[in-house]
Amino acid sequence: MRTLHPARTQQRIQILDSFIAAVGISAILATFTLDIAISRFELSNAAGILLLFYPIADLILVACALLIVIRAGINRKNGFLLLATLAFALTDFIFLIRSAEGSYRFASLVDIGWLIALILIAESLWHPGSERGIREKTSILISVIAATGSGLIIALASVAPQLLPKQALIPAFLTLALSFLRMAIALNHAHRLNHESVMARTDELTGLANRRAFLERIAEVEVGQTLLLLDLNGFKPVNDRYGHATGDQLLQQVAHRLGRLIESDWTLARLGGDEFALLTSSSAQASESAAAVSAAFTYPFHLEGIGDVQVGASIGAVIADGDGDLLRRADMAMYQAKRAGVPLLFWSSTTQQGITVAPLNR
Repeated sequence: MRTLHPARTQQRIQILDSFIAAVGISAILATFTLDIAISRFELSNAAGILLLFYPIADLILVACALLIVIRAGINRKNGFLLLATLAFALTDFIFLIRSAEGSYRFASLVDIGWLIALILIAESLWHPGSERGIREKTSILISVIAATGSGLIIALASVAPQLLPKQALIPAFLTLALSFLRMAIALNHAHRLNHESVMARTDELTGLANRRAFLERIAEVEVGQTLLLLDLNGFKPVNDRYGHATGDQLLQQVAHRLGRLIESDWTLARLGGDEFALLTSSSAQASESAAAVSAAFTYPFHLEGIGDVQVGASIGAVIADGDGDLLRRADMAMYQAKRAGVPLLFWSSTTQQGITVAPLNR
């Protein structure tokens, strides 16, 4: 059903799912109705499996076309598709009967039925359709049934090889091989999505969490946690004088130095430019962690090809109290610290401004 909508993404995967379902289900039904065909028509195992594969595959096609009409509604697209599958199935049955009678000739009138069916299929693709009622889980479930049934055929053939013809194993092996290919593609796709998800929340330069990831983190902040917002002092002159490559090297060293200070349950992020943020786990660590971060900038950074460079940081801190706007309040405290020329200010909800704390006055 999904294959009928070429505008959808992952069309190759849908075609592969369709092929797994078609070959697998047809092989299962043909194999397990083999005894009936052999006893009724006095056929060999090999001829029986080939004879059954045709009509069973046709019945599956017609059933799928009817499902599309029932679930997605009747329209020109689905109507042409239903007519096409009916014409194809009818032509196949006539072909089988005439082949059994020995009256089939290549390029006879029977072959026109297949051409008409293909023309109708092509015509159906020109018309808009509807995906109402079509679900992705349906094709996945059918593919799982096909792969499981093919595995049972192979298991049965290994236990009782005299029961099934070798020809029955060919579509079963093909179905399993395609299923493993489908699984490998799915795992690769999941790995790529996971990598893209991680990269979407990671700062490319420093490897820290980026602004998006940090905003998601502080949206779940608990009362008592402390947010520290840092803005580097003296970064712009270094960046302007020595170039962006040196500036990037300095930011990487700042991130590395800050990363050595944090605990496992803290969150460190680069919000953009020379601005960093740190979320601690409790207010008991607020003053000590803020003092440690401030002290991290008291000794210079050694840059390759440049030497030692001294930069500082203005830090605004706020303890989560359940009122929200943590980032805005920390930002206000940080800019007050920058204007006042002090390394750190804690935001006071009482005075609505930044204040210093005892541990920093020692």
